[in-house]
Amino acid sequence: MMDLLLDESPHSWTPHYIIQWSKENLTSHFPPGKGFYYSDTGYYLLILIIEKITSKPYHEVLKQSLFQPLEMNQTYMIQHSEPVIKKEYPVADCFLHNKNVTQDIRLGMDETGGRIVATTEDLLKFMKALVCNKLLRKESMEKMKDWAKFSIGIDYGFGIMNFKHIPLLMPKRYSVWGNAGSNGSFMFYHSELDAYFIGSLNHFKYQRKGIMLMFKMIDILLKSNPI
Repeated sequence: MMDLLLDESPHSWTPHYIIQWSKENLTSHFPPGKGFYYSDTGYYLLILIIEKITSKPYHEVLKQSLFQPLEMNQTYMIQHSEPVIKKEYPVADCFLHNKNVTQDIRLGMDETGGRIVATTEDLLKFMKALVCNKLLRKESMEKMKDWAKFSIGIDYGFGIMNFKHIPLLMPKRYSVWGNAGSNGSFMFYHSELDAYFIGSLNHFKYQRKGIMLMFKMIDILLKSNPI
């Protein structure tokens, strides 16, 4: 995927193109409902479903159904829309193999998987609304937390990652849920501390470092607020 992102040959990174590419280049791992495998392909299908149901472009649906109600005024979909209030500071640089790809049109290939530009303040508004069941019904959130094993100490649901306690491997103090991005970004909720951890290192090599930074933040907070 990273090689494709850096490929200089022209591609039309639309959901239709990526779904077609997936059909031609990927294979199934198991019948539907019989296993777990991390994939973004379903989210491209979700874009097309949303646009079909609403008869609106995906970025307009985001603005009207999510950004405006939550007053996420500095959040937008890159290469498609603009924020309601523009910040005085530029968008943070993002690096892939030490190449600045912040304004690269090829970033558009990620669509629902990470094409949103937002401030930490706006992400906090989103995460609080999600935690307090203001975005989805409680039963829908419970369905999203139908965990499957992703790796040791990490489970995955429907778009949500969960760090769980495993003796000697994953300390209980790191029990959080939320999600982490491939560029060192993270947005998690710690229920026992009632604390939110949101940030990004903006480098595709720093996914693990982003998680470790969050763990350090948890340790610092626990020193002054022991559970």
